[in-house]
Amino acid sequence: MNNPGQYLKSIRKKRGYGVKTVYKKTGVGDSTIRRIEEGKTKFPPAAQLKTLANFYNINLIELYKAYGYLNETDINFQNNCFENAEFLDEESRSSIQGLINLLAEKRTL
Repeated sequence: MNNPGQYLKSIRKKRGYGVKTVYKKTGVGDSTIRRIEEGKTKFPPAAQLKTLANFYNINLIELYKAYGYLNETDINFQNNCFENAEFLDEESRSSIQGLINLLAEKRTL
């Protein structure tokens, strides 16, 4: 996502919403939406981005990454809560997740 403002604008238009409609549905000011879409706001408040992402039903993490609020290190840290998990292949991660799910299910019985 090279230009997140343009991306948000394209999503808004694709959904058939005008700026005023988005404002009425989200509470994010119409002038704020315009500034974000035009790239005049380099770092929009995270809460407003979250509101827009939820309203448009788009990936918030990707939007935060595009604006520099998150990077791959932040995401990998969150996803790898076990030591050396980054060295596992997808099949191993899937097997371990299956075991965790089984243990969690037994615990709730």
